[in-house]
Amino acid sequence: MSSGYLLYWGADNTASATTMEEVDEILDRVSAAGPNMVDLTADGNDDAGLQIGVGHPHRAVVLIFDEDGGYIWQPDVPEWKESIEFSYGGQPAVYSPARTRITPVAARRAVGEYLRTGALPADMRVDPEN
Repeated sequence: MSSGYLLYWGADNTASATTMEEVDEILDRVSAAGPNMVDLTADGNDDAGLQIGVGHPHRAVVLIFDEDGGYIWQPDVPEWKESIEFSYGGQPAVYSPARTRITPVAARRAVGEYLRTGALPADMRVDPEN
């Protein structure tokens, strides 16, 4: 279990958290501002961090940065009808329907499980190629 988390978003926003509940509170605030990508690391370990796209009402993005990482998706969730734009570092970043095959609730669950255990929930997959 981690002793702390660092979150980065927008042009120069940062926050730290010591619990997953605090991480969720920060993600809620960022999400309220609209679609944004958030970089998140545990204990400042940038090699094992992740990105989560929050703020879209129906879809999210989760990208894991470890050696087995990639975009996370749910097999039972169809591709979205179009690409979705998230703000990343204050700049637009467009994610294809294949990369947004995860709901916001499932994305938060995936992030929490990954940060706590290093693994994903059993009902999710990693696509290192997409």
